[in-house]
Amino acid sequence: MARSYSGEMRTKTPLFLAALVALASTTFTGVGTGVAAASLKGQTCPAKGATLTTGGMKYTCVTVGKKLEWNAGVKIAPAVTLLPTGNFDTKPAGSLIWQEHFTGSAGSPVDSNIWTPVTGYGTYGTGEIENNTSLPANLAQDGNGNLVITTQCVATTAPGCTAASQPMGQTWTSARIWTENKATFQYGQLEARIWMPTGSYNWPAFWMMGQSYSSGQTNTGWPYCGELDIAEGLQGNKQDQATIHSNIPGSSTDWGEGSGLTQVAPIKSSQMTSGWHTYGILWKPNSITFILDGKAWAMDTYNPKTKDVTQTYHNQTVKVGPGTPISSMGGNWPFNKPFFIILNNAVGGVSSPIAPNGSQSTMKVNWIKYYKYSGYGTTTAHG
Repeated sequence: MARSYSGEMRTKTPLFLAALVALASTTFTGVGTGVAAASLKGQTCPAKGATLTTGGMKYTCVTVGKKLEWNAGVKIAPAVTLLPTGNFDTKPAGSLIWQEHFTGSAGSPVDSNIWTPVTGYGTYGTGEIENNTSLPANLAQDGNGNLVITTQCVATTAPGCTAASQPMGQTWTSARIWTENKATFQYGQLEARIWMPTGSYNWPAFWMMGQSYSSGQTNTGWPYCGELDIAEGLQGNKQDQATIHSNIPGSSTDWGEGSGLTQVAPIKSSQMTSGWHTYGILWKPNSITFILDGKAWAMDTYNPKTKDVTQTYHNQTVKVGPGTPISSMGGNWPFNKPFFIILNNAVGGVSSPIAPNGSQSTMKVNWIKYYKYSGYGTTTAHG
């Protein structure tokens, strides 16, 4: 979400997963249901030499004339990489370690023992244009058990919020808070119950960065520290994506020139913005599984020997990193160290900040909960 570079004006759909996402959207009816029987032979694929394991077949991307397409494939044994099963909302992975409930009175600020408002604009390197404040108009508890981040266009004259290009920090206000230097989390089951905002100008996110983050300092700042986007409203706030970021080995460049390793959640548009949902992770050494409303839907697994990352989605797998056809994705894995939490709703960057003057939206957070997972989970959080 908050990158220390200027290349954030993108849709964040990874090239190597384009074929996989297209396949999932046409042949799956739900998480873990399997694939259609039809062969992938002849369908467009992302890069020569890339492989895709699905439906008991392993396909290889080959050149046919001037076109890249999947070959006829070969039969293989069933994949051994499977997503965790069960509903982790109704039956958490382990004992409760820490939780945050926003039970303050209407208009009250967040707990300063846990949270710090990050204010100002133009310092994130993401292309977002809002001025983040700590004012109750943008950041406050509502007296009904929720934290509310209110994003609003403050322009009163033409062209205002309808302009394609708007001045940095002058047209929109919002809020960002984080637990940096106050609360860190390493491994475990981490979830937040969130009502995402409505409107294409929104860019909401529940995410984390490594505690080694220190903007502008070599080998400690972004992307070296790692970034873990648990839930992020993208594509005009019409879909939820989960992304992990780090640097390409031997370089300060983010995986995929800024796209990271992204997977698209099985929820869209009004499904996401018309009610409460829980977004979270099951996190243990060398593995991050994403959960939506308690059910696992995607996973990233790191191999410390080969330094590649395997992405599992709908029980299909794609391997990226050193030694694979897509070496610019994956490699360094900073996710075995403590991270801190960030909540915000940006405007601009990957969203479309065009709306009528006076437009306003709210991102509501009901709670955050942190449990043990597979015996792992430690925090420095207060209380």
